[in-house]
Amino acid sequence: MTASEMVQYIGKHLGIPELCLNEQGLCRIRLNNSIVIDFEEDDTKKWLHVFAALTNEAANLPRDMLLKLLRAHYLFNDTGHASFGLDADDRLCLFMRAPTAELAEGLWVEMFEAFFSTYLEWKEQLSGGKTEGLLPGDELPDLPPSTFIRV
Repeated sequence: MTASEMVQYIGKHLGIPELCLNEQGLCRIRLNNSIVIDFEEDDTKKWLHVFAALTNEAANLPRDMLLKLLRAHYLFNDTGHASFGLDADDRLCLFMRAPTAELAEGLWVEMFEAFFSTYLEWKEQLSGGKTEGLLPGDELPDLPPSTFIRV
């Protein structure tokens, strides 16, 4: 699959069949006006990067939460095989990359669902369990109507 095909495939699962990368290899989707997920094809066209900000307050996270994040990250114990990191604006993000060659559609959907589930779990933990209204359903196919933004 190409990166464009990967994004289109997720779009079909989300009910956004027109979802695609723009000319720069970027795509952003916003779900329920509170979840933003970015897709970016790397320059080699061999990887699709997926990332989402968990909090803008990374510098203010308490020590216990930072330890919890690092422990979860160790051997990807509780990250759905994704990684934590800080973006250029010092936001704590969850990210993963998927190879574009020889990736079966079913495996790609599983990877994305694991990423999305992990995002929701950590978003809830980082907000102190205050994610009411974040998503009405738990499973990816049951997401509310979505929009996408070409950036």
